[in-house]
Amino acid sequence: MERLGKLALLVLRVFMVTALTAMIVLVFLNVVLRYGFNSGISMSEELSRTLFVWLTFMGAVLALYDHGHLGVDSLVRRLPRRGQVACALLCDGLMLFCSGLLLVGSWKQVLINWGNAAPVSGLPIGLTHLAAFLSSIGLIAVIGAHLLRVLTGRAGASDLVQVVESEDIAPEIRPEAAR
Repeated sequence: MERLGKLALLVLRVFMVTALTAMIVLVFLNVVLRYGFNSGISMSEELSRTLFVWLTFMGAVLALYDHGHLGVDSLVRRLPRRGQVACALLCDGLMLFCSGLLLVGSWKQVLINWGNAAPVSGLPIGLTHLAAFLSSIGLIAVIGAHLLRVLTGRAGASDLVQVVESEDIAPEIRPEAAR
């Protein structure tokens, strides 16, 4: 099961790199063609926008997995282990609820908009909403795995604090670290 999760994360990372590369190429080529040759790629904006939506939603899954979301953890860090576990359970429960709402709502939007085509590319508009649906599945999987670790007592201290304060992102550049 863990191997499947690692493979899914690898596929997600490769998809994100590919999508970002495609966005850069599309936008760059479109700018060069417009200013240099007075033409352009008509579907460049639509595809770039759709890829950006996919990048955003898939990035949310990776950030949750890597505990990369910003937040204020000063209270949770000061609590004893039992308090940290209680906060983690409450947080996971709320996130599962919100992810469930995203799952249901985005699936309804996929169904509603699958028959509507984008004006230039002709791609289904529901394809954009599919990003939120798949992201919610990924979020539920990551939160569920974390919740299982907490409930079985296998969560370490770093697992109980699920956010990172901004100065913790790059501790090597903090003034106190330089001394």
